[in-house]
Amino acid sequence: MQVTQETFEMAILAAPVVVLVLAGVTLLLLLLRKWKTALVMAFLTLLVNGCTEQIPLHLSGELPDEKPEGTIRILEYNICGKVEYAPMHGEPFIDYVKNLDADILFLPENTPGTAHGFERMLRETYPYSLHDFPAFEQLVVMYADLSIYSRYPLSNFRSYHLDMEQIKRDYPYLDQDAVEFIGNYMIVYEATADVDGTPVTLVHVHLRTNSYDSAKSQSKGKRQKVHNIYENLQFGYAYRGIESQSIADSLRDCPNPLIVCGDFNDLSGARCIRIIQNCRSRNVHENHRDRLSDAWWRGGTGFGFTFVDQKLHLRLDHILYSREFELQAVRVDTVSYSDHRPLIADFTFNP
Repeated sequence: MQVTQETFEMAILAAPVVVLVLAGVTLLLLLLRKWKTALVMAFLTLLVNGCTEQIPLHLSGELPDEKPEGTIRILEYNICGKVEYAPMHGEPFIDYVKNLDADILFLPENTPGTAHGFERMLRETYPYSLHDFPAFEQLVVMYADLSIYSRYPLSNFRSYHLDMEQIKRDYPYLDQDAVEFIGNYMIVYEATADVDGTPVTLVHVHLRTNSYDSAKSQSKGKRQKVHNIYENLQFGYAYRGIESQSIADSLRDCPNPLIVCGDFNDLSGARCIRIIQNCRSRNVHENHRDRLSDAWWRGGTGFGFTFVDQKLHLRLDHILYSREFELQAVRVDTVSYSDHRPLIADFTFNP
């Protein structure tokens, strides 16, 4: 295994466990009446939790079932276009979407057939839609991958692309064949929504996965399994950093109110998310007033897991928004039309 800077920064994956362990130690110290030590541990718990944005504890109430008047409701839901989930994307799912009454739907891992089927069934509610159909000739299953359905007019669609030669120069330790294949597409695109006369830039992302399933299926024995998982984590981490930097560079001078959401395949506090949050700043560590906010961190309570498969519970889906939006409420639904869970947020808009 090659140890690089990415190895240490990937430690964010352990942040939720670290926060829980620190909180548990704090509670134990309180029970043992070790007041001073407990105070120090409580401070350390809050510090780690705040820096990594893992477990918000807002008590302002959950997002209501009925959308409040004057709000914009956003749904981000990776519907997982695998064969086993296809039967779930029929009428019950459509009824769920209609009852939710969201204004903009972001649906990663859509398939071509499902995407156009949704378009027909949702046309009255969402007259505007966009889909991205990258060419996956080498894959058995073809994904449309990203779909947006909107009540607001959509325009200025564009896909993001990567400079492959630059990637090879900057990351020589990455598997170049894998970089070449994955680099033929970048599952990110942008559109402009006309929200009551104000242009709003929407960026829909599906960043590189860590491919836990392939790491396990290609392993013979525990040692090789650990090695493969580590290699996939390293590659996924580096590649998401490349993707997120490309997104941030493109949005640096964006004059419009901004929403960036999708399946980031990484946890809150991860480098790829911080890069995008600071897309309007010249320094990723700078506390810039235009830093994009994370909806769950700003209004959620608890872990907010959006991925609940393969014995993993993670918050991989995120809604980031600029200061022209004011978050009113956010929730993660428990419906199971996918191995992900829907993330829903209500905003008021003050351009």
